[in-house]
Amino acid sequence: MNDIDFLPIEYRQRREQRQSQPWQIVAAAAIVGLVVAAAAAQHFHRHTIEKELAAITPVHEAAVKLQIRLGETRKRLDEAKSKAELYTYLRHPWPRTQILATLVESLPKEITLEQVQVSRQPPVAAAAVEVRKPVDKNAEAQRLKSLAPADRDLLKLRGSIDPMRTVVVLTGAVAESSVLHRYLGDLDARELFEKAELDCLTGVENGHGVKSIEFRAVLTVQPGYGQPGGPKGIAKNGKTTP
Repeated sequence: MNDIDFLPIEYRQRREQRQSQPWQIVAAAAIVGLVVAAAAAQHFHRHTIEKELAAITPVHEAAVKLQIRLGETRKRLDEAKSKAELYTYLRHPWPRTQILATLVESLPKEITLEQVQVSRQPPVAAAAVEVRKPVDKNAEAQRLKSLAPADRDLLKLRGSIDPMRTVVVLTGAVAESSVLHRYLGDLDARELFEKAELDCLTGVENGHGVKSIEFRAVLTVQPGYGQPGGPKGIAKNGKTTP
């Protein structure tokens, strides 16, 4: 036998809703609890991170200041190095007094010097054949502009001075050629000169029948400070070191 329900459908739906409402409340409460727990955990985690950040911030700020000071120190060091290189290069020409002192120091009494000429000349090979690569003037101007003033001045000086060599021309007279050869050999062994060569040797006789030998010798002075092939510093004994 089947039971007959004479209640309207809407009453049955309301009754089902009333029966399921406690479960909905429980589910909602559980969700709220999870949200609160997650918020509490996040707040605790954030608080921990803030404490760690507060502890690290002074160290980070000190490191940043130290990095800035290091950059400034390196910049000053580079500027000082550039100025030192320029100053060293500016004093690279050997003093003529030093050249003359070296010539006279070992000069035998048998040799009479009539003339000593010191000049700067381009190398023979460079004067005969000069090959240059094409230069982009705009790129070169930009490169020069990017350099420090001291580096820019040094580069210009090198371009005009490095190819030049200091040459000493000696003319005079000697009674015996062997004395002259020994003298030139002694000069050739000096650190100041790259080479000493006899350019011309002529026998002459004066009106009294005295024979002598007139000569012309060419000495090439080694490159100076800061130049390619020049001395790098001062040794303990006070002499220049190549």
